[in-house]
Amino acid sequence: MFKTNKKFYLLDKNIIIFFIVTIFLFSILFQFQSFHNFISKYENILIDLRFRFTQTSIQSEDIIIVDIDASSISKLALWPWPRSYWGTAIKNLNKYGASVIGVDVLFDAKSLNHEEDVSFSNSLSLYDNVVLASRKYIEKREQYELELWSTPISLFSQHSHFGFVNFPFDRDGIIRKSYTTLSSNQTPPPISFDALITSLHSKQYPKITYPNHAIHSKTYYINFCLSKGFKRIPFFLILEDRPPYPDLFKDKIVLIGSSDPSLNDLYFTPFGLIPGVDLHAYNILTSLQKSHVIQASSFLSYLFLLVLSFLIIFIVMRSHGFVSFVLTIGILIAYSLFCVILFNYTYLLIPWAMFIVGILFSFIASLIFKLIFEEKEKTYIRNIFSQYVSPEVVNKLIMSPKALTLGGEKKEITIFFSDIRSFTSLSENHPPELIVSQLNDYLDAMTLCIFKWKGTLDKYVGDEIMAIWGAPLDQANHAKLAVQCAWEQLLILKQLQLKWEQEGKPIFDIGIGINTGHVIVGNIGSSKHKDFTVIGDDVNYAARLEGITRDFSNDTHVCRFIISDATYQQVSDICDVKPLGEIPVKGKENTYPIYEVTHVNLEH
Repeated sequence: MFKTNKKFYLLDKNIIIFFIVTIFLFSILFQFQSFHNFISKYENILIDLRFRFTQTSIQSEDIIIVDIDASSISKLALWPWPRSYWGTAIKNLNKYGASVIGVDVLFDAKSLNHEEDVSFSNSLSLYDNVVLASRKYIEKREQYELELWSTPISLFSQHSHFGFVNFPFDRDGIIRKSYTTLSSNQTPPPISFDALITSLHSKQYPKITYPNHAIHSKTYYINFCLSKGFKRIPFFLILEDRPPYPDLFKDKIVLIGSSDPSLNDLYFTPFGLIPGVDLHAYNILTSLQKSHVIQASSFLSYLFLLVLSFLIIFIVMRSHGFVSFVLTIGILIAYSLFCVILFNYTYLLIPWAMFIVGILFSFIASLIFKLIFEEKEKTYIRNIFSQYVSPEVVNKLIMSPKALTLGGEKKEITIFFSDIRSFTSLSENHPPELIVSQLNDYLDAMTLCIFKWKGTLDKYVGDEIMAIWGAPLDQANHAKLAVQCAWEQLLILKQLQLKWEQEGKPIFDIGIGINTGHVIVGNIGSSKHKDFTVIGDDVNYAARLEGITRDFSNDTHVCRFIISDATYQQVSDICDVKPLGEIPVKGKENTYPIYEVTHVNLEH
C-alpha cells in the first residue's frame, strides 16, 4: 500500500467505497422481477444438478407402487374401472399386511352403477388405513377467484381418510417441492395426501413435522436423492390376488397410481418425466427417513455473499488482471464444489446461481472500475512526473505505482545542484533575448543529461538546477548515477562553450555540488499547488557544496565539481578526487571531508 495526498488513490478506502456501491447496485437489480426470475431459473437448474449428483443407486423397499400401467389397462378393459375393482384390491393388500394404502385416484363423482359404489364403500369400511385423493382447483373469474375442491363422495369419505394431492409447479413447469398445507377456507385446513400416509404408517397421526423453513414458506423440497426408484407391481396382479410373493406388502406403504401416459398423470421433475404416484413416493420417503432438504438461512446466505463479493473486489483491486481472473475462477470452482459436496452429505441447499452472478458481477464491475481508475492514475502520474523524469522512468512509475510514495517518506538519496557562474553580470551586459535563448539551450542539454542518467529534475531556480537520484523510484546506485551525470554535464558544457564561441555568444562556466544523505521526499506544497521535491539539512549541504566551488577556484585552476564524503564513500571506485579538507555541516558539531572530482568513469 502506498500513501498519497487527497488527489491520489487511497486503495483501501476505494475498495470499501466500491464494495458498498456494488452491493447497492446488486440490491437494486434484485428489485427487478425479470432479474429475480433470471436468478430463480438458473438456481433451479443447479438444484436439479445437485439432485443428480447425489442420487443413490439403491431402490427403496419402504414403499411399493401398485401400478396402473399399460398392461393393466389392456387386461382390465377401458378406463375408468368398476369401483368394485378398487375394493377388491384394497382387501387383497390388507390381507397381505399392508401398513397404509394410498390411492392416487380421484373418486369425486358417483359412478353409473350405484351397487359398485356401495361395494367399494363397504370395503373401505372394513379398514382404517386407506387414504384417498382430493384436489384443489382455482377457478378465476373477472374480479375474483373461486377455491374449488374435488373430494371423495360422502359414501367413500365417511369410511376413509383423504388428503390433497396438489404439488406446486416452479416457473419452468417442474415439480421440485411439496406443500405443507394449502390456503383454504376450510377449518381445519386440509392435510396433504403424503403427510396422512406418513402419519398413519408411523402411528403418529395427526402429528406431522416439517423443516422449520417449510412452516414459514408452506413449501419444502422433495428429496429425490433417497432412492433410484420403487418396486412396482401391475394392478391386475393384485386384483387377481397374484402377488409375486406373500410377504411383499407386509408392513409396507402401498401406493396405487398410474404410469400409463393415456391417463395424463406424468410430471416433470429434476429426474425428468415421472408418474404422479412416484412423486408421492419420493415425498413420503423424505418424511419417513427424516431427510428433508434444508434451505440455508437467507441472512447467512446474504452475509456470505457479501464476504465473497468483498473478497473478489479486494483481489481485483490488489492483483494483476490475469491473477485476479484466475483467482476468481478458482473461487467459483471451489464454491461450486462446496455446494455439491455440502448437499451430498447434509442435503443443505445454499444459493449457487445467485453467488455465481454475484461473484461475476463483483469481478466485472470492479475490473471496469479499476481500469477507469488506472487510466486516471496513469494520467495523474504522467502529468506530475513527465516534467521531472525521463519518459522511461514515467513508464516505470505507471507500470508500478506501488513503488511510488507521494505522501512523504524519509529515505537516502543523492542531491545535485548546479549554478552558472556570474550569471547576474552576464545578463546585465547582454540583450535579454540572447541570454534567454542561450539559457534555454543550456538547460535543455543539462536536463536531457539528467534524464539520460535516470535522475529526477526537481526544479529550476533561475539559472540553478536541482536534481535528485533515488526517488521517486529506488535506485541502489543513486550516488554513482548522479556523479556520472554531473561529469557528463561538464563535458557537454565544453561542447556548448565551443559552439557559443563560434556563434559569438558569451561564454559561462558552472559549479556543481553533490551530497548523499537522508531527506524527506514527497509531494510538498499548499492545497492549491504541490511539487514533488525533497527537504532536509542534506539538501542544504548539497547546495552549499555547489556554492563553495568558487572558493576553491583561482586564476590558475577552476573548481567546478565538489562532492561530500558521504557521496565519495559510494563512488570511490569510479572517480578520481582531490581532497579539499573539511567543512562544517549545518546542524552538526563535526566537520566532514569534501572532494573535488577530477575524473569520472562514465561506463554504465
